[in-house]
Amino acid sequence: MKNQSFLFEKNGKSSTKRIKLDLINKIIEYRFEKSEFDESVIKDIIRFVNAVEERYPTFKIPIYFNLGNIEIRDKLTYILFECICNYIIEYRKRNVYVTFNVNNIIHTEGIKSSPLLLLGKKQKGSLKKFIHKHKREIYNNHYRRILTVNENNDPLFLSKIMSEVDSFLKKFSVSKQYRGNIAEVIIELAGNVLEHALTDCLIDVDISDGYEKNDEEGSFYGVNITIVNFSENLLGHSIMQKLKQRELLNERHKKLLEAYSVHKLKFNEDYLEEDFFNIASFQHKISGRLSNEHTGGTGLTKLISNLEDYSDAYLCYVITGNRMILFESDYLSYNEEKWIGFNEVNDFLTSIPEKGVTGKSTINIPGTAYNFNFIMKKEE
Repeated sequence: MKNQSFLFEKNGKSSTKRIKLDLINKIIEYRFEKSEFDESVIKDIIRFVNAVEERYPTFKIPIYFNLGNIEIRDKLTYILFECICNYIIEYRKRNVYVTFNVNNIIHTEGIKSSPLLLLGKKQKGSLKKFIHKHKREIYNNHYRRILTVNENNDPLFLSKIMSEVDSFLKKFSVSKQYRGNIAEVIIELAGNVLEHALTDCLIDVDISDGYEKNDEEGSFYGVNITIVNFSENLLGHSIMQKLKQRELLNERHKKLLEAYSVHKLKFNEDYLEEDFFNIASFQHKISGRLSNEHTGGTGLTKLISNLEDYSDAYLCYVITGNRMILFESDYLSYNEEKWIGFNEVNDFLTSIPEKGVTGKSTINIPGTAYNFNFIMKKEE
């Protein structure tokens, strides 16, 4: 996957872990002795790997991640760990071993299909299988594809992926309405990456086992989605650049410029200038393209809002750089002029987002990473 090295460049070189070289077992061990496996642990692992590479750049002794008994925060967390392991194996040419025991819950149940499980085996060929499975797998309840920029030269490529995702969901009896919305969200996000960030895009979807709810009849699935890219182009960067080219602005973008003049007076430690442009990227008909056409912004947030209206949702958010936006269904409605406020008054043009919608991320994602966890009713 392109630009995975950016993740290591943006998250520091110092590590709290002591690098211990085990010459008897011929490994360098990273031992995790807590239980909560979250973004702060991912950042510490990155720094540990950076320190190993700095100290032993040519001595390619394997790294052993001994994680013990862990509770994984969400799907994005273990997907980022997969990316770390893939980078070490494929680009740093260093073997990796991983062992852990995990308490599965509905939004992290996909760990049972993760290629990380292959790294616990020291049998021949397991690393190659890991690399292959990291790039692509459609098997049982797991869908994984890394879409490349070159593949997007085919004008029908994204349509094919959309049909592929829809077919994958269909076999679990996810209702047609949900399937269409999910596939559309995924393809819009992936298309933005391939066309604007000009980098590869990782899509991972897993369906949890069916279960019942105490307060509602029927069978339900957890639908867990992560979409990740690594790039120097952050989510709102192109829109910020476009607003500087005032001769290229149409009426809608001029309204956005007026909103910026209001919001900038209220920037604070919780709500930064880059948060404004990140949120602007989800507005209807707002695009970073250097033209004055009414294109872009085709309703991604409305789709997310629809998904959350029809299902339970947990930890739906996006990280870009070191900033995060939480997608809370209460704040995702269009007003009459097709602006989404991200606030209680649903007024984007004159009011800033609710506190807690934007904030600092523990880990720096050079690019953009989405995490969606939905609970959806099985179609009869």
